[in-house]
Amino acid sequence: MASFHAVDGAELVYADDGPHGTIPLLFLHGWQGSKEIWGPVTQRLRERRRTIALDLRGFGGSNAAPGPHAVETFADDLSALIAALDLDPLVVVGHSMGAAIAQRFAIDRPDAVEGLVLVSPVPASGVSLSPKTEALFRATAGDPEKANAWIAGLFSREPAPETRAIVRAAAAATPAAVALESFDSWTRLHFADEAATIDTPTLVLAGAADRPEFARERVADVIAGARFEIVPDAGHYLPLEQPARVAALVERFIDGL
Repeated sequence: MASFHAVDGAELVYADDGPHGTIPLLFLHGWQGSKEIWGPVTQRLRERRRTIALDLRGFGGSNAAPGPHAVETFADDLSALIAALDLDPLVVVGHSMGAAIAQRFAIDRPDAVEGLVLVSPVPASGVSLSPKTEALFRATAGDPEKANAWIAGLFSREPAPETRAIVRAAAAATPAAVALESFDSWTRLHFADEAATIDTPTLVLAGAADRPEFARERVADVIAGARFEIVPDAGHYLPLEQPARVAALVERFIDGL
């Protein structure tokens, strides 16, 4: 595990594995997540690929970093990371909120991004929730038990104990204020018009049990030329439910760049 300093001096933690000299892959986790969400995928890739998994500002090992804890700030932090590690160009792989960050970064730094893989993505237009659902999301902030009960419902089947441990630890490490501030950010995004200008090669993945038509219509159909694939036997947490399949799809995508 290593760390770097963002422009404002905040210390952010990342894991860097695999051979240098290949195009780097930068993995971004979702809401109340951590870099560990990507572990089952990166361990399948790091023999051939350099993989960097980041704990976003306020999450995981970076949970002491000050705000703002918003999609735009998370995207700005990536510029400091790629400068520190000389990762330009790279492929950005984002899950859920991390996919929204990846889109924002590809718009802001098209020169640095050679490819995008958007997994169970939050769209650039944000997510409109009913008052009841929004209250449910907010109630999970700072309450690991509620967070884990909610997250378990995002799998296509009962997650294994080791999978539960990963999501439980990530949720427990997320301060309530960070969870709420970032929730307000990713649900209220308004840059779909800019996302439509992305010309970076893009792959969008959605679990068959996670309303894949939403990802197709709100993300894949917005980004011109984006490829879209539905992964069977998976819900929202594709990196944990189908890590071998996700890793294989990422490999195939990179080989085609």
